[in-house]
Amino acid sequence: MYTLEEGKKAVIEAGHRLLETGLIARTWGNVSARISDTQFVITPSGRTYDTLTPDDIVVVNIDDCSYEGDIKPSSEKGIHADAYALRSDVNFVIHTHQVNASVVGAAGIDVDPVPKAYRDILGETVPCAGYGMPSTDKLRNAVKKEYENNPGCNAFLMAHHGAVCLGKDFDETFEIIQALEKACGSKLEKAFLMYEGTPEYTKKAMLNSYIRHTGGKALPEYVSDFGSSVRDGEFFLLTFKSGASFNVKIKGCTCDSDAKLPAIAKIHAAIYKSSDVNYIRHLSESDIIAYSMTSDCINARLDDFAQIAGAKIGSFRWDGSASCASEAARKIKGKNAVLIHGSGAIVTGKTIGDLDAVELVMSKECKTQIGSLFFGSGEPLGYADRVLQRVIYVNKYSIITSAVIPGSLVN
Repeated sequence: MYTLEEGKKAVIEAGHRLLETGLIARTWGNVSARISDTQFVITPSGRTYDTLTPDDIVVVNIDDCSYEGDIKPSSEKGIHADAYALRSDVNFVIHTHQVNASVVGAAGIDVDPVPKAYRDILGETVPCAGYGMPSTDKLRNAVKKEYENNPGCNAFLMAHHGAVCLGKDFDETFEIIQALEKACGSKLEKAFLMYEGTPEYTKKAMLNSYIRHTGGKALPEYVSDFGSSVRDGEFFLLTFKSGASFNVKIKGCTCDSDAKLPAIAKIHAAIYKSSDVNYIRHLSESDIIAYSMTSDCINARLDDFAQIAGAKIGSFRWDGSASCASEAARKIKGKNAVLIHGSGAIVTGKTIGDLDAVELVMSKECKTQIGSLFFGSGEPLGYADRVLQRVIYVNKYSIITSAVIPGSLVN
C-alpha cells in the first residue's frame, strides 16, 4: 500500500514508463495505486501521461467511486475500484491497449494455459472478459465477473479493448504487463503453427499464410511509396522516402518548380480539397500491406480503431488517374484512413498527434484482423457500437483532447 504522495508519484512514473516501452500511447489506458483500505489514486481523464503532475492525480473512494477535487478521474475507475475491493493483495492496477493482448482479446479467447515461462508471474490462465463498450457498466461488470471467478489471476484480457493487470506494487505490475505481451505473442505464434501444421514460425511466413488463405499469393518485394505531406495554406509539402520533395498547390495540383510532379500528388491534393486535415501519411508496415492485399475494407474489431480511424474503412485501387484520386478522397471523407489495395494504407490527421494515433491503431487493427484467421474466432464489433463510438469520439473526446494529444474513450 502506498502513501498519498508515494501513490501519485508511482502513477506518474508508471505513465512515463508505459510511454517509453510503447505499451501505451498518449491518454489511452489508465493507472492507479491503492493508498488505503478505502481509497486509491488514478490518472485523470483525457490528460497525456508525459505532462501529468501530482495535482492532476485523482483520489477515488473504492466503495462508490466518488472522488475528491474538480479534476475528473479516468472513466474506467470502476474497473480499478473492483480490483481493490475484491483483491486485498492488489495495490497497483494498470489498464493498457498493448498490441498482442488486444489481438488475442479481440478473438474473445483466454490464454489457457499460460506458457510455463510466464506462469509464475501471470498465474495458470489469463481470462478474457466479455465485451462492453468503453466506460460502461457492462464492461465493468464483465471484468468484475472475471475477477471474482479467477482470484489467482494477475492479468485479464478485455474483449475488443485491451487488458488490465493487477500487482502488489509498481514493479510487479510491470512484470505482469510485459509477461502478458509475451504470452499473447506466443499464443498467436502457436495458433499459426497449428493452423499451418508447420514447426517453424517467422513473421513473414505467417503473413504469407494469411495472404494465401484469403485469396492472395505472397507479400510483394516492393511497394510504391505514396508519400507523406503537410498542408501549408493553399499548398502542401509532399515528401518521399527517397528524399524527394515537392511543394504542391492544392487547387489544380500543380508544382511550383520545373520538376515532374508524381501522379500520387493527386491523392494528397484531393484529400486536402475535401477535408480539413493538415497531415497525410502512407503506411507500408508488413501487417498493413498483407491485410490490404486481400481485403477491401476494415470492419473494426478494436474499440480504439473504431473511435480514432472510423467504424468501417474502405479501399481503392490506384491507377494514377485524377478520378481514382477523387475516389480515395471520397472514401476517406469523414474517416481518418483508407486502404490502398496491395499497398498498405493512407492515414490523415489535423495534428501530428492525430496522425500518429491513427497510425498506431491501424497497425494494431491489421494485426488483429490477421490474427483472427489463425485463432478461428472473434467477429468485428457490432456496427452500431462502432458508429456510436466514432460519433462520440469525433464530437466530444477529440475536441477535448485536441488541445493536448488525442486519446480515446477509455479514459
